[in-house]
Amino acid sequence: MSGSRLEMANRVATGVLALAVVAAGVLSNPVVQAVHLGVSAALFVGGCVAFTAGFARAVGRSRTEEIDLAGLFYLTGSAPPEVRRRLLGLWFAQIAVATVSVFITSPPFAVMAPVWGIGVLTLWSSRHGKFQTRRPRSG
Repeated sequence: MSGSRLEMANRVATGVLALAVVAAGVLSNPVVQAVHLGVSAALFVGGCVAFTAGFARAVGRSRTEEIDLAGLFYLTGSAPPEVRRRLLGLWFAQIAVATVSVFITSPPFAVMAPVWGIGVLTLWSSRHGKFQTRRPRSG
């Protein structure tokens, strides 16, 4: 998935999460609660998969590049500032929605969802991030 498609998927996921939390907070319908759970669980599992795939790719890249954790997880120095701002902003929005869900839904399934955001950050940086070339070891 290209960087722009990954970012678009992240935008859609954040919007769907927000809608699910608002709907679950307003309506106490079992179907709405099931959708809230389904969306939250899908984002959690998808985030775990994205994080694992991104981390594995980063491990492979670390043979030839100096992968630092701030660049991998938070795009510090590894992404253009606009991309970093947008992806971190979406992750922070997911965290905010999850926080609000604690107060307006019961149970607050959305607390699982921000795993999606850190997974997307890791996957994006492992695929598209710019890291310094590893220098040969001396000695």
